[in-house]
Amino acid sequence: MQKIYILFLLIVTLPTMLQSQVTWDNFEDIRKGTYGFINGSFIPYNENPDQSGVNTSRVAAQYTRNAAEQFDVLILDAAMADLSDYVSGTKQISIDVWSPVAGKVVQITLENDVLAQPANYPTGRHSVYLATTSVANAWETLTFSFDSQPDASVANNNVNRFVLLFDPGSNNGDTYYLDNITGPEFANDVCDGVIPDPEVFNDFECNQHTDFVFSHSGINFRRVVNPDQTGNESDYVATYTRNGGEEYDVIIGYFDGNLALESNSTIALDVWDPTAPTEVIVSLQNANNDVILEMTATTSTSNTWETLTYNPSSVSDAPDIAKFVILFDPAGFSSDNYFFDNFGFGIPTSVTDLQDVVSFEAFPNPTSGITTFRYELDTSADVQLSIYDMTGKQLALLADENQGAGPQQIIWDATDFASGMYFYTLSVNGKFASGKITLNR
Repeated sequence: MQKIYILFLLIVTLPTMLQSQVTWDNFEDIRKGTYGFINGSFIPYNENPDQSGVNTSRVAAQYTRNAAEQFDVLILDAAMADLSDYVSGTKQISIDVWSPVAGKVVQITLENDVLAQPANYPTGRHSVYLATTSVANAWETLTFSFDSQPDASVANNNVNRFVLLFDPGSNNGDTYYLDNITGPEFANDVCDGVIPDPEVFNDFECNQHTDFVFSHSGINFRRVVNPDQTGNESDYVATYTRNGGEEYDVIIGYFDGNLALESNSTIALDVWDPTAPTEVIVSLQNANNDVILEMTATTSTSNTWETLTYNPSSVSDAPDIAKFVILFDPAGFSSDNYFFDNFGFGIPTSVTDLQDVVSFEAFPNPTSGITTFRYELDTSADVQLSIYDMTGKQLALLADENQGAGPQQIIWDATDFASGMYFYTLSVNGKFASGKITLNR
């Protein structure tokens, strides 16, 4: 009876002992901490090359070791809670790893970033954990065992650096893939208790609902600490250095499920541009890479944050928008470094909410062929008025000019158009609003 009780106790308590471990980075919706110094080539936004076995995730980081460094390191910084359970072995760190060779040692050293300096080993190194790959060219979950405490004077609650070493003590240049880094609890996790906002595609903090799978920038597309919180108070943003060798340099990602649009939807993207004006394209596509709608906005200020607004309303009925492509300075060969953030739905705008528009009407609606757009501008403005079909194809550009203050009137003659639903979009100084027109022939 005593043996049965002990077994029952282990079954009950083991999940409890392990449940406090947290995911540090799955390179998709959970990305925490800050990557610091890196010896090798690290591409965090990378499509998983082998979506099988223990890791079927769409995204997995790629890491190519620097063959010139015997002790090549990848550093991830975050303040950790008490590490006593990791030293005792009650809790363990785990990482999914794809290695080209079996039998490779992977080491984790937990440190204090102030005490531990490059030339003062073992000072500041709280604890070391080891695991060894057992298969080649396949995913496996490595569970790390406590190995040693190089500097036992570092308190268990005074550690803020996670150092990862692949094949330490060697000079190879192998490429590894890693995913689902799970380990010590954080001393302070700002996302604890935050309810995800489905209106935000990615803010690089608590709402990361997109899977970035490719960029021409490679190692130069990362999540980093916001360098300028004036105009954008986020702690973290994306940094992106354009690949000057590519005329059409792209960032490719997937939405969390097919994108659901409404007729008055807008899409917003905060951008920090060093050399405005720069054209920034957001292309909406289906899973087969077919372009559903390509939208363009242009930055207007340099070295400061601004919000670019895009109008996808003309394809609001599209059921299969699965992915997006972002292009900075398309058809150029620049190598500028941009920052972007808060990619998501903007606040829906009606025409009368547009700045500088005093009044607006489109009549008759429904129409049998002739529609009059009548509005008044408070001040002179750059105006575009376009007609789109249900697929997002532009059918008519009714106005593209600077218009003076006062009443305006534009006629759309739909005599040659088939009956059905159409969209109009009105842009005033780069701000969009849209609506529907029903044509009954």
